Amino acid sequence: MNKKILALGMLGLGLVGLTACGKQTNINLDNLVIEQRENLFVAQDSLYQVSYSGGMREQDYAFDGVKTEMVPFGIVTFNRLNFEPLAEDSYNYVVNIDGVEYTGTLENDQIENSYSIDLGVNALNTSTINVKIDFTGYSFNQELSNVSSEFAVDQASALKIANNELSSQLKNIVTDSNKVEVVQKIVRDYATPEVSNYYWYVGAVSTNGETLGVLIDANSGEILAKKV
Repeated sequence: MNKKILALGMLGLGLVGLTACGKQTNINLDNLVIEQRENLFVAQDSLYQVSYSGGMREQDYAFDGVKTEMVPFGIVTFNRLNFEPLAEDSYNYVVNIDGVEYTGTLENDQIENSYSIDLGVNALNTSTINVKIDFTGYSFNQELSNVSSEFAVDQASALKIANNELSSQLKNIVTDSNKVEVVQKIVRDYATPEVSNYYWYVGAVSTNGETLGVLIDANSGEILAKKV
């Protein structure tokens, strides 16, 4: 997939957050993040892929510019490699994280043609994660690999890069009545599986609707696209 096309698509995402007293003179994105993905574990066979992405996010999403209590999350996602609709109506899972087992039924995401669940657990970067999903005539049972551990640019470094790029623009728009919140995600170019095709996306939306964002190459730290 062309990096420019991917970049433009990612920067079109709607994200949001902060409180302010008049114009802000010092902006720190770390104080504004209401969803922060910290790692990504992946496994796939010839037909299907399972991923786990953990981090911290606001317990009650409220795009009011005030960052409140953050809680851990861990999202397991199951999809076909070509993102065609899955055939079954439901999929039961068994996820083992460092010896602790989680079981249940994945929830359908019709927009993404996938099934997912939030385990409420932010796994360590050193964690061992195994996912088993059985359904009619098929069994997916694999240990996931931590692809984010191979990133040259980790979560904190990516946020710092974004802060350097966006802070001056944020200073111009954040006021008492126009607040901002920030989301940090790991996104992927699914055309190829190499780690070079993973990216950090950091985006912000003000209560007045202004959107800012950067797409950062997880290998080089290069800013591939910027929206201000």
